[in-house]
Amino acid sequence: MTQTPSFEELLSLIEDRSTALGKAAAAATELDVRVPSCPDWSLRNLITHLTGVQHFWAAAVAAGPSEQPPTVAEPPTELPAATAALVAALRDSGPEARCWTGGVCPGHP
Repeated sequence: MTQTPSFEELLSLIEDRSTALGKAAAAATELDVRVPSCPDWSLRNLITHLTGVQHFWAAAVAAGPSEQPPTVAEPPTELPAATAALVAALRDSGPEARCWTGGVCPGHP
């Protein structure tokens, strides 16, 4: 049986995997190469998507419980900034924090 990693281990995984993607992008000779596990996407698409997703969820976590998605300012242009914002929001809020999750917010009337 697999044990769920601790909250801090999960935060480290977010940082580590985002850093690995950033390093792969920096080492790539071209950002328009296809992603082998998702051939319809380029490396550029993947980085842009992950940056936006992390930025959005950082805002959702920071906003706390809500029946509506957060209002999100223009996303950062760099993956490291989005990752740092997400990890900081999660760490500041803690593992028990609640936030908007697509219309499902347990414990919120």
